[in-house]
Amino acid sequence: MTISSNPYIRCFWPGALHLIDGTILPVRCTHISKTMTEIEAPSDIHRSKLVFLELNASHQGANEQLKILCDPLEDIINEHDKHYIRLSFHTISDQDKLFIEHFIHDHS
Repeated sequence: MTISSNPYIRCFWPGALHLIDGTILPVRCTHISKTMTEIEAPSDIHRSKLVFLELNASHQGANEQLKILCDPLEDIINEHDKHYIRLSFHTISDQDKLFIEHFIHDHS
């Protein structure tokens, strides 16, 4: 699947989503690209306009804790009664961006 010629890769990274009201949701990243990600969460994002995502990413034996400030784009309930949330990257470090780019390159 591609979005605007930006490969969208399946991943299974666990993590946490920090909402503006202080709530922390356990999440699982399902897809990632160079500019956005999709996660599965147990509840909605409570109308947060900006969220902080931490992902425990792994690739070729390397483990990284990615920290990304994100803009929520879409929040829908999936067939498992979990929220499927699409987020675009607002702020991401160069190191985290490079890790994601290597992951995408090796899995495309």
